[in-house]
Amino acid sequence: MTRQPDWADDPLLADELRARRVRNGIVRSAILWTPFFLLLLGATLYFLFDTVTGGDHGGTWFLVVVLAIITGLFGFQSIQALQDLRTNPVDAVATVGRRWSRSDSLVMKSHYIRLTSGQILRGDVVTLAGVKEGDRVRLTYYPHTAVIARLDRLPAEEPAPAAE
Repeated sequence: MTRQPDWADDPLLADELRARRVRNGIVRSAILWTPFFLLLLGATLYFLFDTVTGGDHGGTWFLVVVLAIITGLFGFQSIQALQDLRTNPVDAVATVGRRWSRSDSLVMKSHYIRLTSGQILRGDVVTLAGVKEGDRVRLTYYPHTAVIARLDRLPAEEPAPAAE
């Protein structure tokens, strides 16, 4: 039987570790998508120039369009992650309008909440445990990637603090 470390029961430390894990996920996303985005952006510009100038390096309009679409997809992921790395997470108090989960692949299950303001945020199963529709929550999230770093349920009778 393995013994848990003494710090495993500390809720503040667990919250800090979870927030750090979320930030590290954003860093990994930036590291993964940015090189592909830059490489494809260079290829798109190269073949666009080749097609416009009538060069003979294999540039066609079909290739330029396909590269532009793929570049846009990789750029979307990359730029969101880079923007969140440059900013601090946002604190908010809101009401949960809907909570759901779905399988994004064969092995990954993602959990989401939609706030009554219409914003959709993604969190892990531990962060969103016990959260249901109609709950008032105090949360910290990254605005561009919409990933929740911390979420606390507010008691129903507790008035929400004024938003800053």
